[in-house]
Parts: sequence; structure tokens; C-alpha cells
Amino acid sequence: MRWISAGRSSVAFTWVDALYFDGRSAQRWQVFVSLDVQSRRFIIHDRSGAEVDIWPLETLRRLHDDAGDGLVLCSGAVDPSEARIVLSNSRGIAAIKVACPNLNKTTVTGRTWGKIVVWLGASATAVALMIFFIVPALAGRLAVFIPTEKESRVGSAVLRQIERLLSKEEAGDWRCTNPKGQAALEQMAQALQHGQEFPYAIRVGVVDHEMINAFALPGGHIIVMRGLIEMAETPEQLAAVMAHELGHVAQRDPIEQALRAAGTAGLLSLVLGDATGGAVLTLVGKHLISAKNSRDVEARADDFALAQMAKAGVSPEALAEFFELLLQEMGDPAFDMGWISSHPPSVARAAHARAAVQTARNYNKSVSSEEWQAIQQICAK
Repeated sequence: MRWISAGRSSVAFTWVDALYFDGRSAQRWQVFVSLDVQSRRFIIHDRSGAEVDIWPLETLRRLHDDAGDGLVLCSGAVDPSEARIVLSNSRGIAAIKVACPNLNKTTVTGRTWGKIVVWLGASATAVALMIFFIVPALAGRLAVFIPTEKESRVGSAVLRQIERLLSKEEAGDWRCTNPKGQAALEQMAQALQHGQEFPYAIRVGVVDHEMINAFALPGGHIIVMRGLIEMAETPEQLAAVMAHELGHVAQRDPIEQALRAAGTAGLLSLVLGDATGGAVLTLVGKHLISAKNSRDVEARADDFALAQMAKAGVSPEALAEFFELLLQEMGDPAFDMGWISSHPPSVARAAHARAAVQTARNYNKSVSSEEWQAIQQICAK
């Protein structure tokens, strides 16, 4: 790191290590950053020293960071969820704060204000009161008015926030990317979609985390934790879980859950289209990881899973087995942990799944033994 002083009111530095998130992928890049106070520029360099991006100091804004003690910066000139810098060097942070006293200032564009004014002007006082005080009751109805392309954008932004919650701040990809395992997983997911149309492409991925969990995000994202794969005894049990999450996607449950979790301020931003606030998205991400749906919602997802498993030739017995495996391995399902807290494995649900088994039918394997082995090793480096 090299420091430069250019007068009493000018503080600058070059070649300070930082982490760069480009917003277009889950990749984290080790970069250098420079602060040029004289020209009022914050410059991002790759490891070779080449310039990657330049942010005017007047546009720098601080993002709330639940993942660590560093300074997370974005440029107000671009979408805050699209790119950010994580700076942990204490002297670098101090220099930034001196050069940019408005880091914590909230920037609201004229376009966003226009949307808010139009919406408020068109809404009756009674409707406004309902939105502020009965958000949970309205979430289901409002979800159907969210365009699918906007829902996909919300899901991608929430996915990036979940990345920050579940991964360490280190260079590399936070998801498991073994190509053979990913290919087998996608093949499994594709078979479970037979005869069913979704409003967006289904994207399934595995996170290298010990949590026993799987969850769906708005826009067709399905995330499976490594811990759940390790617990599954057969590929059909994993297929049953994925089919259940596909049921939530088909019913658009994730966007409804996002509206419920966002609260009043987040509801306005999601409906009006300004769904980029880091604090709101972090709250939504935390909620969706352990979302607790109603019994009716879970029953519909179970029925969807059983129907799709039948189309794919996978025995409904696998769903019953997985419920019973959770109960056997984890004991009391009342504690707060992933699929156990949000999808209690009850005897009744297992019995319902087992009742769907056709005793005269020959069922298929969801994937081959080699493909199942590849899925089990999907997080191998």
C-alpha cells in the first residue's frame, strides 16, 4: 500500500487491497483500490493494475453490512445491488470517510420520487392505511401483480444478499460448481418439471454450507444446502425435496414471502420497482432461508411434488422417507433449523406421501449411481 498526501484537506491512497463484487455473478474478486482526492475519483484496479471501474467521490455511498466490520461501498450513480466494494483496511476506511463526508446520505432519484408521488396520489387513504397496517394480509394478493421479470430481478438481488450472509469474505465462488455434479442436479430438476410450465427458467444451485435446508427464491431460484445432500440417503429423497420447492415456485410463494418479510417500506419499493435497498434485501434473504409457510401452502407444495414425481417416474415413497429421516436423525422438529423448522416432518405428511405410492407400478431411479455420486461430490474442490 502506498500513501500520498496532497495538502492539508487532501488525503489519498493507492494500491489498497479490497474485495469487488461486480453484481452480475456470485464471484468475488481481489482488487486494488485508489483514492484520488484531487480529481475526486475512487478507482478500482484488477491484480495487474489495470483500471476496472472509476466511481466519482460524490456518488460513493455506504451500504449496511451484516457480514463483517469492514466498509461496504457502492456508487449512487449505478444500481447499488449491481456492484460493491468491501474495504477492511482501517487507514483506507479513515481516508474515505475524510474525503467523502456524505457516505451515509440516502440518494433517492427523481424517477423514484415520481413513482412514489404517482402511487400516493392514486391511492385512497383507506388503501394506504391497509398497506401500512395489514401488509401480511395483502401480500398474497399483491404478489400476483408483480411482473415475472421484476420478480426475477428481486430474486437475483436477494440471492446476492444471501451470499453475504452465508459465505466468508474471500475470493472465489460461493456456490459449489463441480460440473458433473451440477449437470446431474440440473438433469434431476428438469425431469421434475415434466408437463409443467413455469413463468421463468428454473435455476438450481448448491451452497457449500452445513445447514440442512433447501429453499426457493423469487424468480425461479432453488438453493440446496450441502448439509441436506449429505443427509439424504438416496437421490430420490433429494428429488422429493426439489419437487417440493418447485411447488413453491409454481405457486409463487417466494415472492409472497418476500412481500411479507419486507414490511411497509420494502413493500412500496418492491411494488414500485426500486427493490435495491441492501437492508430490505438482507431482511428478505434472512426470512426466505427459514420461511415458515402455512399448512395449506405446505400441503399444496407436497401435492405438487407428488404429482411431478409421478410424472418423472420417481416413487412418492421417497418424500415419506425423507420426512421420517429428518425426524429420526434430528429428533424433536420444533427447533429452529432449516427444513425442520419451516417444513415440520410430521407423521401425517409422511403417510400422505406413502398413500400416493402405486404398488403395481415400477418406479425409476431419479439419476444413475454415477450421477448421484457426482451430486454428492458437487462441493469437492
